[in-house]
Amino acid sequence: MEYKLKTDDVKRRYREYEVTGDVSVQNIEPLMEEMKGCVASCDEVCINLVGITEFDTSALQLFYAIKNSFIRDKKKFRVTCDLAPEVAQLLSNCGVGDLAQVLSFGVA
Repeated sequence: MEYKLKTDDVKRRYREYEVTGDVSVQNIEPLMEEMKGCVASCDEVCINLVGITEFDTSALQLFYAIKNSFIRDKKKFRVTCDLAPEVAQLLSNCGVGDLAQVLSFGVA
């Protein structure tokens, strides 16, 4: 998994990230640490998951926890996703038919 900061608007306290590759328990730690910092320093975060190839349940739990932290602090957290058919099938096999709907994310 790789992530890159696409927009860092300090004045608006807004960040936008693009995530690509395999998002799984084996490699999610760097993104988790980055999001912890965002909860403290940003009022709004957008994550674009268009480039992911794999997505496991640990990633699902992470995004759900991040979303709840932002909601708790009355901040905006948005994820856009256009999942590959293989990733959509994997999530469906886990009982998660529509990732965006389950997590109340905006869909690109």
